[in-house]
This record gives sequence, structure tokens and C-alpha cells, in this order.
Amino acid sequence: MSNVLTIPKKLARMGDLVLVPRADYKDAMRVKARLLAEETDTDQAVRVFEKERKAKQLKKTRSFAAILGK
Repeated sequence: MSNVLTIPKKLARMGDLVLVPRADYKDAMRVKARLLAEETDTDQAVRVFEKERKAKQLKKTRSFAAILGK
């Protein structure tokens, strides 16, 4: 019985507890951080689009190369 885990009553009352290996936890946190960063980037892009659309500054083009000026 050397592998005994005691969960304090204070934590157990807060809801379901899940035990996962540290490697899986770290992987999940990495994915979470990446998704939050992507969401932030998307939100920023939408804000810029809305601002430019309202100011009628959107560029119309038929190709990505035209945007780059090639």
C-alpha cells in the first residue's frame, strides 16, 4: 500500500476530480494555449476587417499576388 493517494475534502467537494499522467496534462495545456492564441489572432483579424470595412478601405483583388504587389 505504498501508492496511496489522499484527496482533501475541500477539493473533493468542488466537483469531479480526474487523475491523468503528467505528460498528457502537459500536452492538453499546450493544445489549450495554441487554441487560445489562434482565437485571439482570429478575433484581432475580425476587428481589423470590421474597422476597414466601415472605413471603406477594403482592397478588392482577384489574386493573392495582386495584394502583395507582384
